[in-house]
Amino acid sequence: MATELEAARLLVYRAAWTKDRGAARVTGEASMAKLFATEAAQRIVDRAVQIHGGIGVERGVVVERLYREVRALRIYEGTSEIQRLIIADRMLAERQG
Repeated sequence: MATELEAARLLVYRAAWTKDRGAARVTGEASMAKLFATEAAQRIVDRAVQIHGGIGVERGVVVERLYREVRALRIYEGTSEIQRLIIADRMLAERQG
């Protein structure tokens, strides 16, 4: 879980660093960061619920709230499927030169 969180953080930092260095567009980097971070959040929260057992699904418990909220992260600002399309388009454009 910690490894996925750190990898997501580094992808976000990379997108921000690329923009800070003057890149006109960071669409590909931002899409990769969003896709990985939101998918990782889903896996991390799912594991956290498993670790907490029955308590993990009781209303009012932080893990339960995060479990419900993480789904929205995969939809807002473009679904994971849309992010994958953006990444694929970017890769094809780079390949075609």
